Order: sequence, then structure tokens, then C-alpha cells
Amino acid sequence: MTAAFLLLSLFGPLEGGESSGDSSAALQAFVAPVEQSRFAALTSYDSLQALLMRIGREPLIHVSTLATTREGRKVSVVRVSGGPAAITGKPKVKVLLFAQQHGDEPSGKEALTLLLAKAASRTMDAIVEKVDLLIVPQMNPDGAERRQRRSADTLDLNRSHVLLNSPEVKGLHDLFLAEMPEVTLDIHEFGSYSTSWIKSGFIKTADVQLGMLTNLNSPARIRQYQRDRVFGFIADAMREKNYRFGEYIVGSPEDRIRHSTTEINDGRQSFGILGTLSFIQEGRNGKELEDRLERRARSQLAAVEALLEFCARYTAEICSLVSGERADLLHLSRVPVALRMEHVPGNGVLTIPVQEVISNRDTIWSVNPYHGVIRSLVSIALPSKYLVPREDSAIVALLHAHHVQTEKVLARRHIKAETFRLDSIGFDVLEEDSLPRPAGRWLTESLVARSGDILVPTRQLHSLFLATVLEPESMWGIAKYPRFRTLVPGTTFPIRRLP
Repeated sequence: MTAAFLLLSLFGPLEGGESSGDSSAALQAFVAPVEQSRFAALTSYDSLQALLMRIGREPLIHVSTLATTREGRKVSVVRVSGGPAAITGKPKVKVLLFAQQHGDEPSGKEALTLLLAKAASRTMDAIVEKVDLLIVPQMNPDGAERRQRRSADTLDLNRSHVLLNSPEVKGLHDLFLAEMPEVTLDIHEFGSYSTSWIKSGFIKTADVQLGMLTNLNSPARIRQYQRDRVFGFIADAMREKNYRFGEYIVGSPEDRIRHSTTEINDGRQSFGILGTLSFIQEGRNGKELEDRLERRARSQLAAVEALLEFCARYTAEICSLVSGERADLLHLSRVPVALRMEHVPGNGVLTIPVQEVISNRDTIWSVNPYHGVIRSLVSIALPSKYLVPREDSAIVALLHAHHVQTEKVLARRHIKAETFRLDSIGFDVLEEDSLPRPAGRWLTESLVARSGDILVPTRQLHSLFLATVLEPESMWGIAKYPRFRTLVPGTTFPIRRLP
């Protein structure tokens, strides 16, 4: 395909042409590359860049570079806005949509290219008047071009949200903190044909599953709002369009079915712990990347559009909820913070659409046992500050990468602090993974804070993030990563609490 033909294929014919006495052309009808190919081929990196170049010339749309990958490809962000709230006089919700962190999960990217084509064609103006959009259609172009899950340097981008050790995810977090969207949606695909499910006699057939916040340190009011208000709205919209929809689950009938991870090291919880109405969306995968691509892409698009319709209808409600929770993050001293948690059976009922392997009959399966409750196993009171020794520059660099506010000790001074004395390291099996469990005791002592040591106040947006990553007993703390394993071999954990 020539470059000229490629560019021409990204948009359809003009709607009408120029009117008499009017020199301005009628609105352009844009067509996404995947639709132009009649869903026979995935949108390549070059085709995506050509689309973004075209729509970036349209009113209300601005395209910029979020990051550059290890192999030199651009990760682009598209801003779609009908004007600031100051002009409209009404509150606007800002929504961040991002897809294809995993390169072998293309349907989310295709859904967002369809959405961008609609936005450029001005068929979404009613939404854009009330919702500002930040759209990253392809987080992992290197992996996508290789048709592989991980990035070119073998990183799982959806496990890079704590260390920020990839330029793609670092750029996404910089964007979040610069724009502070109230709502985020991380779009993936789930495995429909897993061996464990087939052995149990079922194939999962939901077109789309929606996952809500599960980490107990994300705001309880936001978690309840997701379940009480948002989920049912999207479910109704999907049902009207004859798409199968359900809540995102992991596990197998042979073991247990539970909600997805409480790990903050992903694209949902890492933003949810900062007081965000944050979701993960999982579309059904195919046996091959192009298998049933049209239904996969259009069902993902339908769920995205339902979320945006909810945001447009309830802008003031969402803005009030999120702003209130983010304000509360500044005043959490001595509030309990869950460090270890697990999924346990509850009284809830969950049904999911499945296909029976033997009969090929579509049916509904009632999950039993359903581990639908998340329980705190270990919690602590949030201290006022943490003290990081000046020698631990890697920790300080990580905090600064997250734009965490810190204070440098300017002169030696005596302080009272709590120190964790390590006795031994055991292991807990939580979320089907063996995680280290330091055993020890906290002692209050007087010590000297030296010039150059770093104080980290918890009275900031990252308050709960700080406790999650800096506490030695946290199941999701930095001590579990190879880069920081030197934190725990001694008898004293080097990061102190200031009560």
C-alpha cells in the first residue's frame, strides 16, 4: 500500500461538499484503519500514526507524544475537548483511556481508533461538551509490532506502575499527575480458552468484563460508587446492544474464582489509590489475534462509550466524589492502612455467561465457591512521615519519579522514630503467589537524622501509596522487587516511621 493511498484510506468521502456561498468544507467522515480493512487486519503502528496525523488537524483534537519506546516508536496521547469548564460554566469530567499495554491484546486499541474516528467526525460532540478525553490508543507499540505481550525489552508494562521502569508507563503517570483525570480506564483482553476452564467443561463467553478497584486502601466510597452506580449502567447499555457483559474475574472452577489482584502495580489500582474512579476493562480474546476482530473491537467500544455516557450524565456527581476523596488523602494521619489482604468467600452471588464444552450450549453459570470479599490481614496506622537514609538513593529516585513531595534534612538533629527490628522472613501464599512476610517488631527509639537524609510527609496525594510501598510488611512493598532486596537482609529495616 502506498503512503498516499494509506492516508486516503483513513477517511471516507465528504458529507455533502461545500454549500453555495460557503468556502468551508462539510464535516469530514473519518474511518479507522481497522474498519477500512473490514476488520481483516490489525491497525499497524504506521497506520495508527497516519490516522493520528490526520485527526490532529481537526478542531477540538490535539495529538502529542507521551513517550518514546526503546525501539524509537512514539506513544501518542490524543486530547479531545469541547472547551474548558470556564467557558461552558458547567463542571467537566476528565477521562483517561489507555489500551494495549500488552502487545498481543489488540482489540482495545482498535476500539479506541474507532472512538477517535468518531470524535474527529464530530459525532461525539454531545459527550465532548461534558467530558474531556485523554486517549492513549497504544501503550506498547514495540510489543504490538512483534505480536507479543511484553515490550521490546521484555517488560510487562502492566507490572511497571510502581517502579516506573519503562518510558511508556512513566509517561502515562506523568500525564496523569499533570492532568489529574477523575476517571481512568485501562483496556485489556482476557483469556477465553484457558485449559483449566475447558477441563471444567466451560468456555468464558463474556464479550467484555469490567473490573473495579479491589485494593482496600482505595477509597471505600469510590469502590461502592463503582459497584452501585457505574457497573449496572454499563451492563444495561451492553445488554441493549446484545453484548455479553460481566464483572472481571480470575481463577478457575477447579481452584477458586475471585476478583482480580489487589496489587497497586497495575494500570487500575495505581491510579485508584490516588483517589480516582479507576477501572480495568477486559475484552474476550480470540484464538488468533485477528479472530472475530470486529465483534471484539465493537464490544470494547460499546463498553467505553457506555462509561463515557455515564460520565456525561453525572459530571457534577463524579467531580464532587473524586475531589472530596483526594482532599481526604491529605488528612489521613493515624488512619488504618491495609498492608496484607486476601480474597475470601462471602455471601454474594456471581453469575457469568459460559459455553458448555460438550454441548456447545450457551448458558449462565453460578460461581461457587465465589471468593468475592477482600479481607485485611495486617494493617498499621499511617505515620506522619517516613525517614529514608541518604544512602538509599534508589528509593529517593523512585519517590521523585512518582512526583512524591520530600524534604531534605539540612542539619543533624535528634528525632524520635519507630524502627522495624527484623527477626525472620517467612512467606504467605496470597492471590496464588508466594509473597515474603517479614517477621519482627516495631521499637520506638531516639536516633540522629543526618544532613542529606530524606523526610517523606504522608500529608499528600500519595499518602496511601507511600505506606503501601515503604512499609516492610506490605505485600506490595518495594522490598519484594530485586532492585530493593537489600532492604531486608539485615536486622533493621532502614526506612523509619515518624509518629
